[in-house]
Amino acid sequence: MTGTIEIEPIGPEGLPRVRALALEIWPEAFAGIIPADRIPGMLAEIYALDTLSADIAERGHRYWIATVDGVDTGFGSAYRDGTRVWIKKLYVRASTRGLGLGKRLMDTGIAAFPGSESVGLYVNNGNAPAIAFYRSRGFAVEAEVPVRMGPYDFIDFVMARPL
Repeated sequence: MTGTIEIEPIGPEGLPRVRALALEIWPEAFAGIIPADRIPGMLAEIYALDTLSADIAERGHRYWIATVDGVDTGFGSAYRDGTRVWIKKLYVRASTRGLGLGKRLMDTGIAAFPGSESVGLYVNNGNAPAIAFYRSRGFAVEAEVPVRMGPYDFIDFVMARPL
């Protein structure tokens, strides 16, 4: 896939597309990082449509879908807390990695909150490919923190960079 790339904002009506992509992308993205038997339960909780809708309605998150030739290939979400934009979700199908979709989704999320002073995100401390991608975008580890994803506890890096 190397055709026309588009990033489109979505509202609550588009959240089933996010969920469908998460169900496809997560097992591959977290292989060897999260035990495979935990992924379905985590997906069921984190990507439940009511949870995603609450992100928008209650927590001020904005969502985007990346498409290549009209086919959904990735998604991202962001929100602002104080002067920092937080990239909450950023996932791209393995078959379309390297096309710049992750960069475009991230840049779109940052641009949605003008006047922010920094951008931050959480990443599993064992997710070497994601950490390398974020480092290539100028992020540095700011902290190491315990987090809960669905019913499971993990250690994440908080990575950030100034804008």
